[in-house]
Amino acid sequence: MKKVFIRTFGCQMNIRDSEFVMGLMLDDGYKRAGSAEDADVILFNSCSVRQHAEDRLFSNISDLKKLKKRKPEIVIGLMGCTAQEHKDNILRKIPLVDLVCGPGNEVDLPRLIKDVVKNRCPIIAADKINELRPEKFPEYREGDFKAFVSIGEGCNNFCSYCIVPYVRGAERSRDAKDIIKEVKDLAARGFKEITLLGQNVNSFKLKTYNLKLTTSNRANDFVRLLEALNKIKGIERIRFMTSHPKDASTELFEAMRDLEKVCEHLHLPLQSGSDRILKLMNRGYNAAHYLKLSESYRKIVHGGSITTDVIVGFPSEREADFKKTVEMMETVRFESAFMFKYSPRPPAKSARLKDDVPADVKQRRLQKILDLQCKISEEYNKSLVGATVEALSDTFHAKEKSLITGRTRTNRITLFDGDKDCIGSLVNVKIGSATPHALKGRRV
Repeated sequence: MKKVFIRTFGCQMNIRDSEFVMGLMLDDGYKRAGSAEDADVILFNSCSVRQHAEDRLFSNISDLKKLKKRKPEIVIGLMGCTAQEHKDNILRKIPLVDLVCGPGNEVDLPRLIKDVVKNRCPIIAADKINELRPEKFPEYREGDFKAFVSIGEGCNNFCSYCIVPYVRGAERSRDAKDIIKEVKDLAARGFKEITLLGQNVNSFKLKTYNLKLTTSNRANDFVRLLEALNKIKGIERIRFMTSHPKDASTELFEAMRDLEKVCEHLHLPLQSGSDRILKLMNRGYNAAHYLKLSESYRKIVHGGSITTDVIVGFPSEREADFKKTVEMMETVRFESAFMFKYSPRPPAKSARLKDDVPADVKQRRLQKILDLQCKISEEYNKSLVGATVEALSDTFHAKEKSLITGRTRTNRITLFDGDKDCIGSLVNVKIGSATPHALKGRRV
């Protein structure tokens, strides 16, 4: 029986794609390999949104030269956004790659791999960029009680720095009845938490309008989907990401407040606090609008958390622009943030702008907001010392084996005492200490 190994770089969507492909391969008769060295097929799945992830990817593939020389029969493939972006350039850049497969073609991977093995000729499959996958998904899941559920793919926003519309295609939503069926199946298998995935979950569109999703008068299609999923027995937590600020609304926040299974955590990318930079980014909102949204969320969802994304060093970003980003972070006080230095990503529009912020300036600005966010996160976490929070037990801590790692409803990492019997269960934890990155306590 042949073995397959998949290495993933990137976002939750990439992780779900790798899980999907692993399921396809297992259904096709493969076994899961513990390492690349033990595999007959090695697949890399990578995001193209940032240069750093792409550089790591190419380095990891190149490291397989000796293995390929020793085992020339192995199949090495690249799938995902990077494959869609570079296509045949991958074969010129890294000749040891046998297969390049875009996200829309991943459903065909078992057949494509058979063709590579039979003909020993490289294959490029990247012609299904705007197609939704067939609804017959493999049962395989990485975990036993938490699952990602894609509600759609693609994006129509064309933020000037972002490559997603070019590698994931136009925005397209799955049918609500198929999403509900998938979640019901997960619940029947014992899954307790789902995370809904989409490039912009707020732009989800219902196709089955005669489906009686809710009895409420809420008009937003994504909110109506949340209401339907909230009714599914067995599911105890519902998360989602990512929300675009131009489409987020008080109706969504009210649903987060009113639906008992929807967690009080909103990921709302800011990217910049400068209106000038936001306009250059084609984000579709200004700083005042974002601030109003965050204030509305804090007011409606009591105790809810907001996390964000921030880019520093966008073309022409001046100190005054950066200062506005810092001020916004100090005002909104995000619970945590993903922060990055800008890198041009052709064919995204901003790649045609001069990347004129020096590398050392980008690094200085990044370090400043990293330090600021660390301080704010620590203050938030320490404010919970003495409080009791609900955590979903996830796994044993990597270093302290006597501790369990879980997450609160607001998505804070929480460490506490426990054994294997509590993995996958909801527990109450009294917090005794905190760092910027985690809470620590004991079960009560």
